[in-house]
Amino acid sequence: MIIVIGEILFDELPQGRKPGGAPFNLAQHLARMGCDVRFISRVGTDEAGDELLKEVERVGLDPSFIQRDAEQPTGRVAVELDEQGIPTYDIKPDVAFDYIQYDGFEEACLKADLVYFGSLIQRTEHGRSALHQFLTDLPYGIIQFYDMNLRDGCERPEVVLASLEHTDVLKLNEEELESAGKLAGFDETGDALAEKLMETYSIRKIALTYGKDGSVLYDSRAKYEQEDAALPSDQIEDTVGAGDAFASVLVRGLAQGRAPDTMLRDAAKLAEYICTISGAVPQDDRIYASLG
Repeated sequence: MIIVIGEILFDELPQGRKPGGAPFNLAQHLARMGCDVRFISRVGTDEAGDELLKEVERVGLDPSFIQRDAEQPTGRVAVELDEQGIPTYDIKPDVAFDYIQYDGFEEACLKADLVYFGSLIQRTEHGRSALHQFLTDLPYGIIQFYDMNLRDGCERPEVVLASLEHTDVLKLNEEELESAGKLAGFDETGDALAEKLMETYSIRKIALTYGKDGSVLYDSRAKYEQEDAALPSDQIEDTVGAGDAFASVLVRGLAQGRAPDTMLRDAAKLAEYICTISGAVPQDDRIYASLG
């Protein structure tokens, strides 16, 4: 079983409002790849929350793991796209997912192989402390996967460095690697910085994405590299959700014990496909059937 923790919200895109949130996107990919997944999040007792609960159930996830908040509204984020389809985000503060509670998940944790978490739900003191206590109390042997995925309000030591203390597998992009190095006070860059983070925080694997320049997976034995498919610009719709797609294949592969080079290849394939469609998840399941 895979436990995914994090935000569910509405992305307010130029073409309209769509359900989103990196962890929700990732949980959908996992469910559609046939994984046993539990998605833990929180929405308001408002109309938007009602809509998102229906969407959670529609995509095949268990809505009983989604909490309701009578005081805080459902999360939302205004998304703008530049000419290349690269998004910028205006994430609204003090919303339901900032107050996720972790009581009552003990039985699920006993069955879990992997727990996924990110940075955004740690932007408040409550969010950080509650998540870190949950991670501390996890049974021994569960893989802890940190998708750094930095947004405004998250690029702080109490978020990033504290999360690295709980990390077995780290996924981040080139800019986030640089940010992590600065926060940790390291002078290294590139491969040397990745190795320094692994050594300092006892991280077993690091997945590093370079956008159109491909990706790399480091572990204690080797460095695996994956070239980008070099999609023509006229085939790129937008890049919203590409990183979530990439992470989802890694999460599945780690939970199932797949080979590192296979995970990296399939992760790149799904991420590249997401760049050719509008939105963060496909409309049908054909792409998943093509993955190893």
